[in-house]
Amino acid sequence: MSIPILVQKFGGTSVSTPERRQQVVGHVRRAIADGNRVAIVVSAMGRRGDPYATDTLLDLLRSDGGPVEPDDYDLMFTCGEAISAAVMSQALKRAGIPAVGLTATQARIYTDGQHVEASIEEIDTSRLHTLMAAGQVPVVTGGQGVARDTLDYTTLGRGGSDTSGVALGVALGACRVDIFTDVEGVAVADPRLVPGARMLTRVSYAAMHELARFGAKVVHPRALLAGWKGRTPMVVRSTFSEAAGTVIGDVEDEAPIVGLALLPPMETVVLPAGALDAATRDAWERVRLVMSIGDRGGAELMVGATDDKRAELRDALRETAVEPVRSAGRCCWLSVVGEAGALREHHPQWVTRFGQQAIAIYGHELTERRCTYVIPETARARAATLLHDTL
Repeated sequence: MSIPILVQKFGGTSVSTPERRQQVVGHVRRAIADGNRVAIVVSAMGRRGDPYATDTLLDLLRSDGGPVEPDDYDLMFTCGEAISAAVMSQALKRAGIPAVGLTATQARIYTDGQHVEASIEEIDTSRLHTLMAAGQVPVVTGGQGVARDTLDYTTLGRGGSDTSGVALGVALGACRVDIFTDVEGVAVADPRLVPGARMLTRVSYAAMHELARFGAKVVHPRALLAGWKGRTPMVVRSTFSEAAGTVIGDVEDEAPIVGLALLPPMETVVLPAGALDAATRDAWERVRLVMSIGDRGGAELMVGATDDKRAELRDALRETAVEPVRSAGRCCWLSVVGEAGALREHHPQWVTRFGQQAIAIYGHELTERRCTYVIPETARARAATLLHDTL
């Protein structure tokens, strides 16, 4: 019988201090003791302000105020993960667990060569399998790959460490991918807005993808698509506890209404119906992080971008020569994800309750898996609590 392979992905907060890295060592040790061959994927250590965090390193390129060239951006970006892989590899070795740190080149992760927003085209797993068969734990840099012809580094965009972790699991034929973070799983609503929101034990690929697209930050949508396509289960877990976490996979959702997602406040404009085709809307979301919904049965299109993506929204509108009908200003986009029948049943009740609480609805979209409401930014916490209380 073949030995199961487990891929563990650890985010920046999980590897940011010696104490936290020892907790990572504990998770790896337990996975090996359970009979798995283990590979891990790591993000850069910490967050902006920490010495080796990705944003701290990128700020070096931005310090003169000039534009950053994509190839320099990607080369600098990869440094943080390389440092993290070396440090984590040594921590495992010091704990008696054979390990080897690998860059994307050494791990043979090949992309389409697109700087800043690359897509993984192939992972040659031969070296990784050889290392694991010899009892070593590969510690692979997250969020990056290399162009096959030039071996130039390319990065996978926002959420790239999640994406590379899941893609590695799919390529290795892993039994699952554990995504370790600073929360104990996927909650039905953001606990910062809705204190006490319960954790889900399981959620389907389809429902989790919608939650992630519209604001749930625990796993990036591209990572979910990679796991969904490869039929590789994922578990969202906390580095700082042994809680079982939330299983994402070919599973039945726990309830007809799965949960709520909330995007950061977005500058929102209204476009004419039919102004953008589906392919353009998908590209705006995937590359520019500019979101869109078809309001009022498709009569109009609402498009939104967070503060750091306003320039992307302006550029996108200019490039497509689309003139907004009007501006809705800075809005909150609140989504409920679940089964179509349950959403259609609850939608009139939610609209009524919004009205009772004097929460204006500037627009909404009802799909087979999601109902999204565009409301005033100031009502975000109140609206999230209102909807959560009806679940």
